[in-house]
Amino acid sequence: MGTADRPVWVVLLNWKGADDTIACIRSLLAMDDQGWRLAVCDNASPDDSMPRLRAAMDTGFGEDWTELTEAEVDTTIPATRAFLIRNAGNHGYAGGNNVGLRLALKDSGMSHCWVLNNDTEVASDALSQVLRHAAAHPDQGIIGSTLAYYDRPQIMQAAGGAQYNRWTGMVRLIGHAQPVADAVAYAGTRLDFVVGAAMLIHRSWLEQVGLMDASYFLYLEEIDYCRKGAGRFSLGFAPASIVLHKEGGSTGGKRTDISELADFYNIRNRLRVTWRHFPYAMPTVMAGLFITIVNRIRRKQWDRVGMVVRIMFNFKRIDYKDIR
Repeated sequence: MGTADRPVWVVLLNWKGADDTIACIRSLLAMDDQGWRLAVCDNASPDDSMPRLRAAMDTGFGEDWTELTEAEVDTTIPATRAFLIRNAGNHGYAGGNNVGLRLALKDSGMSHCWVLNNDTEVASDALSQVLRHAAAHPDQGIIGSTLAYYDRPQIMQAAGGAQYNRWTGMVRLIGHAQPVADAVAYAGTRLDFVVGAAMLIHRSWLEQVGLMDASYFLYLEEIDYCRKGAGRFSLGFAPASIVLHKEGGSTGGKRTDISELADFYNIRNRLRVTWRHFPYAMPTVMAGLFITIVNRIRRKQWDRVGMVVRIMFNFKRIDYKDIR
């Protein structure tokens, strides 16, 4: 099968997570559907990620892969099956993945891009199932898979996507903590956005809506992205496509012990999404942050109290480096 017969591009973003990224690549190579090409984007990891990823690409693709700098992406005509891209810096989730999406768009035969978190591993038929769903629903611009917990593969993290409460800025994952066996029961449930850990994006969406907004850096960029496509495309969920997610590996973003980094971007981006898409809800979202402050005081996270206040008054411009 030549590269012209591979209409799907898989985009993986690595930042100090070579173990997870390599495990994800191995799971891709074990799939029954090999009609895909791969772009692994490294966000200037300060560890040994690059040499380890080079070795993994050699093992997985032999001579059928190419290493590129970020600058070379815009001048390269994709020829090999796989690419390892050295991003110029840590661009965050959206900005880092956008580099791979730009390369994929240069492939005239590309029909879809499958954006996966590097801390996911896919079932053997995960791609074929989501593509089968896409073929039956051509109006759906982004389609999610059944996300299951890696350490609890019978339990769902989300049935493809989530609903967003514009009045509070809070997210409710569809099917969260329910059995994977019940995923099909959530087919047809209204989605406000598809969870970014596994998004099959149609080429038409990329051409009409564009790339993700890199200014979000981490978290909630999927909400902004899906809102931008509203009215032109619908969102979908392929229950039979199973993706296992380790959740929060590179950011410390697990619910039980959320890192300062994750806390900052969750709060700041909640306000940015509201200001951009639901400005009438700003008063209630702001009011909810007073509860956030009380929670940080209760946990004796005194430094984060000041962080939340600074975000509230400067969410349009503040970056994480500004509070360090």
